[in-house]
Amino acid sequence: MSFSSDAKNEVLKTELPENKTCAVAELSGLLKTCGQLGIENGNYAIELITELSDMFARVNALAKMLYDDFDGLGLIREERQNASPKYHITFTTQTTEKLLLDCFIMRPNGELFSGVARALVESEESKKSFVKGVFLGCASANIVIKDMNDLKKHTGGYHLEFVFSSSGLAADFAHILSEFGILAKVMNRKKLWVTYIKEAELVSDILALVGANNAVLVLQNEFAVREVRNNLNRQLNCLNSNLEKMVEASLKQIEAIEYISEKVGLESLPPTLYELCLLRLANPEENYENLSKLMTTPLTKSGVNHRLRKILQIAEKLKSQETNNEQ
Repeated sequence: MSFSSDAKNEVLKTELPENKTCAVAELSGLLKTCGQLGIENGNYAIELITELSDMFARVNALAKMLYDDFDGLGLIREERQNASPKYHITFTTQTTEKLLLDCFIMRPNGELFSGVARALVESEESKKSFVKGVFLGCASANIVIKDMNDLKKHTGGYHLEFVFSSSGLAADFAHILSEFGILAKVMNRKKLWVTYIKEAELVSDILALVGANNAVLVLQNEFAVREVRNNLNRQLNCLNSNLEKMVEASLKQIEAIEYISEKVGLESLPPTLYELCLLRLANPEENYENLSKLMTTPLTKSGVNHRLRKILQIAEKLKSQETNNEQ
């Protein structure tokens, strides 16, 4: 299962709202996102469509909280080839009429709400319940969780989005999130509107807000894993870069030493330079610190570096003299 599906299934198992106001807000969030409104036998009909098998029990429990005369739900399982089944949850005509008004889907005059009615989310708890309903109804994430034993690079960022049918609903939802310090952006995608978040910590904040605590822990662990891997990659890149520079420098030094040997002989060099030339030829892969330890009279790394630069200068001078003689 995907990260978002696991998070939703966790939210479905959270405790029911404490009061009817919050139950209405959660149901409204569901109806406005994964609900479809139609006409059947001259009456309005609501259908919730989801891939979550446990959604039926949650919706049934919420409806029972609201209506003492609740007359049950209908359920149809739609099998799909190469995909998870879809579940169609339906309400009776009696319940549908109440839900449309109580959940602020429709005004008494028959006009549909384009956004979120403020009366629906007056309290902080009702806002949380509405966000929970929206999360269950339409949240999706492209977050891929891997364990530390997976050596493949962790690709992709942290992207959580909510898809709505209207710009007003997308904007109102972004505003509700902002009241919890979660700053989301809204964009148009073909005929749909998307409220989305890319910041890792804000994604974690939303998960905590809707009660997906295990998902928060999983995500925080993913943060840590990626940070460790990023640090290791930076260190390896730095090490590789240093090794490349060291190899390149060693090759230039060996080339200079061989040129001096061919033109004037290494014996013509001062004793300290002569000894270092022999050590470099015998130890082409050693760094300056190890070369310094091999000297008869140990030098510092800077001392070795200074003498190797002197050897390069001697070779360059010989090459320059040769060029001038040829001209």
